[in-house]
Amino acid sequence: MNIIIMREADATGRRATLTLGHLALVAVTLFVAMPATLGGLAFWLMSLRSRAAVADLPPSTTQQAEARAQQLQVLSRTELSSLAREIGRLTARTSRLDVLGARLSALAGIPPDVFRFPHTPPLGGEAPLKTQNWTVGGLENLSAQLRTTLTYKQMQLTALAAILAAHRVTASTTPGGWPVRGGWISSPFGPRPDPFTGRPGFHPGVDIAAPIGSAVRAMAAGVVIFAGNDGGFGRLVKIFDGHSEVTMYAHLSARYVHVGEVIHKGELLGRVGDTGYSTGPHLHFEVLLHGAPINPIRFLHLADRH
Repeated sequence: MNIIIMREADATGRRATLTLGHLALVAVTLFVAMPATLGGLAFWLMSLRSRAAVADLPPSTTQQAEARAQQLQVLSRTELSSLAREIGRLTARTSRLDVLGARLSALAGIPPDVFRFPHTPPLGGEAPLKTQNWTVGGLENLSAQLRTTLTYKQMQLTALAAILAAHRVTASTTPGGWPVRGGWISSPFGPRPDPFTGRPGFHPGVDIAAPIGSAVRAMAAGVVIFAGNDGGFGRLVKIFDGHSEVTMYAHLSARYVHVGEVIHKGELLGRVGDTGYSTGPHLHFEVLLHGAPINPIRFLHLADRH
């Protein structure tokens, strides 16, 4: 194949021709086609690199946000469930404390409006609970307020327990009841003639006549500060209540307690006797307040004689 290239005629009117052989044709073809071929090759290589680079890239920002949102949803559901269970436990404990507090207040004789156990304690905050959304943050706020309420009620119960303990101590150490089953008051408290001499005298307690050997029980709790023979009182037991009062039980035929022993109210101390300065079997019961005898008649409950 030959390619003839012609140019315009010269002054003599002849045309010049140029003939290219096969090798020249190939060279020309390569020269013309090379740019296109190289461009296509470059494009193909760039395409391969781009696909490889895309394959190596991390997820897009949108995918990351979606993945993070899904993760947060799972965490939120777990947290919500945990907080809901905690709130359930706190609410149950608060309800139980309300019931217990109300009963203890009644036992202590405290008016119901003093502690107000069934009611919410005075609290403050940014917004009422009813306006909060059931979100993790909302449940955390509710849990915090329930914990505050629980702490408040526990403090109230502690105060109530102290009051009840004081009441129990007062009730147990205050003389009351009847020290001897049966019997009758044979000599009251106050001025009286001496039973042996007939001279004016003063009786610092009450005498309760009863059959010899009758059980004598403590009228009040306390500590035994004397247990033995004491002249005119015969066999004698003295009990100190720990505050200001001493109860005395005299003329016993037998005693069952010792010095330093802690005595409960109603505990058996001894037996009615006729020891010491006595005209017959009876119990001399006496109450000393700050060392001075007081009339014990107000501590004796006649209904408890039988």
